[in-house]
Amino acid sequence: MWLVIVLFVSALALLFYLDTCKPKNFPPGPKWLPFLGSGLQVVKLKKKTGYFLTASAEMAKVYGPVLGLKVGKEKLVVVCGPKEIKECLMSDDLAGRPIGEFYNLRTWGRRRGILLVDEDFWHDQRRFILRQLREFGFGTRNMSTLIEEEAQELVDYIHQTINNNDSVIFTSDSLFSVPILNTLWKMLAGVRYNPGDPKMKELQTILAELFSNILMVGATFSHYPILKYLAPEKSGYRLYVNTHLRLWEFLHKELEFHKKTHVSGEPRDFMDVYLDAINSSEKLSNNYTEEQLVAICLDLFMAGSETTSNTVGFCFLGLILNPEVQRKAQEEIDKVIGKSRIPTLQDRPNMPYVECVALEGMRMFGARALTVPHRALRDAQLGGYCIPKDTLVVVNLYESMGSPDSGYEDPEAFKPERFLRNGRITVPESFIPFGYGKHRCLGETLARANLFVFIAYLLQRYNFTTVADHPPPKEWREGGDTGTKTL
Repeated sequence: MWLVIVLFVSALALLFYLDTCKPKNFPPGPKWLPFLGSGLQVVKLKKKTGYFLTASAEMAKVYGPVLGLKVGKEKLVVVCGPKEIKECLMSDDLAGRPIGEFYNLRTWGRRRGILLVDEDFWHDQRRFILRQLREFGFGTRNMSTLIEEEAQELVDYIHQTINNNDSVIFTSDSLFSVPILNTLWKMLAGVRYNPGDPKMKELQTILAELFSNILMVGATFSHYPILKYLAPEKSGYRLYVNTHLRLWEFLHKELEFHKKTHVSGEPRDFMDVYLDAINSSEKLSNNYTEEQLVAICLDLFMAGSETTSNTVGFCFLGLILNPEVQRKAQEEIDKVIGKSRIPTLQDRPNMPYVECVALEGMRMFGARALTVPHRALRDAQLGGYCIPKDTLVVVNLYESMGSPDSGYEDPEAFKPERFLRNGRITVPESFIPFGYGKHRCLGETLARANLFVFIAYLLQRYNFTTVADHPPPKEWREGGDTGTKTL
């Protein structure tokens, strides 16, 4: 009996010891505790600084620009130094995407979609998506027309709302998210939604809650899986699952509508083209399935409805808090366009200050975000350290664009002129809101176009200010949102 107890305790002690051992030449970081890793230190510093971004940045000051962590069972490397960020994002060895239940759960337990897949599958699907979306305007002059139409629809909605109410307060969350999503969704599914559509408002609300509570590097339940059974609410498991169930329901209804109304060979949008590819007698590959189509739509819906609209929110928050910047942008609009016509993308070269307002919004949003996690496809090197195969690697964009050490003068201030040199737009290498390398965001062209047209169009029509009883927020939420802004 005693021998069994001794063997059990010895085995447990050995297991504890092995769980605290770091791989050879792994990036430096806090000590690992058995089963907890460095989770306690991360949580403690996150409470002190407010965010994982700033917590990891503080740790990087102690341990160096390549920070090695372990949270629960997951090894995680956070890259903070500008040189190391570029090395990471250009590395083929670190070009994978994460694997595991947390990531697969969002797509029915399998690796699907475009955001969290890699290698040949990713290359094939990305190439097909870009090629087909161009047929419906992506990256072409037709895209400019589509964006201008949505900007006009937004202005009409604002006018109608004001005319039908004695007093109305707009929040940037509700004002921008649906029109900006429409610029993508019209190409993807042939559908546009009214900014006041209750279904879309509901979906936007649950997405905002998801992004502000759960990071792409994982959640409490993914680092400590037993918690999804013991504490499904507090660990984030219930929020994560319920949000995706609602999105799946919405997207499957869209798919069923397309299947019923689509005429083979006469595509109206990307979904129709993808259905043709699935049903083609010359089948492209087994990767083309209805499940994969819904997963692509899920990825693009989530990206299109949150990132760009939050960036526009940062722009208008900066314009509200800095009236002199708003006036200067409006003066440029009046000089170049006047009031007789609407702004178009063709005006962008002649309106550098408005373009710099958009750039500053991208910087301020990007500085409050982590990149989508990478995964080491094989044992790799980064900054002189060894990164074992399947380790998660994430870039801290705060260190690149928003921290006191980022190289930007007064980085917390909204200063569009920081990108102007002798009247010309100059963007530093550290400006990477869309990432870098082969995994650079595929929606960059649409996002930049949206920002310019919506900012120019709305500033041409209105002056923006806060409501007296609703001061602008001083805090931003993890995930790159400033919270509810009233306009």
